[in-house]
Amino acid sequence: MPILGAHGLIGRQVVDAEQVELGYIATEDETFLTIAEGPVGHLKLSRRFVASAQADKVMLKGPARDLFGGLNVIDSTGEFVGIVRDTMEGEGVLDSLLVEDEGGEMLSVLLEDIRQIDTWVDLDLSAEDVYTKQSG
Repeated sequence: MPILGAHGLIGRQVVDAEQVELGYIATEDETFLTIAEGPVGHLKLSRRFVASAQADKVMLKGPARDLFGGLNVIDSTGEFVGIVRDTMEGEGVLDSLLVEDEGGEMLSVLLEDIRQIDTWVDLDLSAEDVYTKQSG
């Protein structure tokens, strides 16, 4: 990852290949970028999704729906919730992931409720809380 070395990305905007914003980088390490502005409060995004770093932004390898689609979603207790099927954007900003649960129900999971996206999506809440938020 020569283009992404040595902690020079803080403050840059993170966008997917369609210019949909995920937020701004607050901290970084060798494995993750922590996004802490915009719609996300604390999302750790794996560097494996990053294509390049430009002067003012970090570009992902493709559209968020393609990058995150098919990832398993795990709740805060380690239980399987479902699989990412799509994304929802509002005004050019990624808002949530659409997750299909084991029964075929579609759930909307806000980015603010996600702890980490890497080989799967880790949530900050339990599956019960995810279902509660659907009706609220």
